[in-house]
Amino acid sequence: MEMGIGLTLWDCTGSHVYSRTLALTGLYASDEDETIDLFEALTWVTELDLRNVLIEMDAKLVVDAFNTPCLDSISVFGDIIEACKIKFRSHPYCSAGWVGREANFVAHRLARIARDSPSPFTWVELPFDMDSLPHTSCSC
Repeated sequence: MEMGIGLTLWDCTGSHVYSRTLALTGLYASDEDETIDLFEALTWVTELDLRNVLIEMDAKLVVDAFNTPCLDSISVFGDIIEACKIKFRSHPYCSAGWVGREANFVAHRLARIARDSPSPFTWVELPFDMDSLPHTSCSC
């Protein structure tokens, strides 16, 4: 089964910078799926060597687990969270925060596109009209 991942970079004014889509093959529980999204976001931030990045996710369980110093969980979910924390330590200019699902609409739309793509793709412009979508505010 294909799992689509959609990642979007916005600047502090709310303007689109880049988006990335990628698909992974496998069967994952929903919490594992969302945790892999966090890992891929941290990987992308590291590749781009970005500073002062807030990773927003609508998966509260994942954000809470990531922000918890000690996670007593022996599971695939716990293993992926631990891998995220290790990656985070090598790039300490990031943080993760929770946003409601309605604020994460672009990532969800990109994830659907990713399932049909044979390889990862970075978008300089979004592959759909942003004017038809609700906007969220951002503070610098």
